[in-house]
Amino acid sequence: MELINVIYLLRRDLILQKRLLWLYIPFILIFVYSLSSPSLIYTLAALYIPYNALAYDEQVNSDKLLNSLPYTRLEITLYRYLGTLVYTFVSVILVSLILVLFNKSFSLLDIVIGISFFLIIAAFTYPLFQIFKQGNIATIIIVAFVLSVGLLSTFSEQMIEFGNLFLNSSVSNALLFSALLLSVLVIYFGSWVLTYSIYKNKDF
Repeated sequence: MELINVIYLLRRDLILQKRLLWLYIPFILIFVYSLSSPSLIYTLAALYIPYNALAYDEQVNSDKLLNSLPYTRLEITLYRYLGTLVYTFVSVILVSLILVLFNKSFSLLDIVIGISFFLIIAAFTYPLFQIFKQGNIATIIIVAFVLSVGLLSTFSEQMIEFGNLFLNSSVSNALLFSALLLSVLVIYFGSWVLTYSIYKNKDF
């Protein structure tokens, strides 16, 4: 496996989506204005780039093209997961800047909850893209979007209260956040292993 190939694939995503990227900030602004939960805003903003890339890949059936090029299936699946982490980091910076500019209050706990929730959604949906037949990705994306809005809208206050309970305890904030993020990343890594094991045996 060559890391440079993974970087090339990430660059390909950005080039293919350059028109949609112009809509990214307006997309975030809509949710900043319409939603009161910062956690939900972080989750939905993180969904935008990686799930658009998946929808595009299905539309043009890019798996056949990628598998005809000098990329291994390990590299193809790894770029999807690493790319999602990179795009998530970018979304956190952009959303935080917009919230500050519009004087919207948020906390580190909001960021951790929002991003953790998104990564868990990604961890469960990415293997499904390999299991279901061509043409079902749009349905999975819509379901992921609706679940994000529904579940976080319902449970965001409870999760924040639960988080604040720990923040007010003797457990340090750094330890709490590290444990939560590590747990989520372990789930995310397990998802990549599962996705790769499915993808490497597929016929294109």
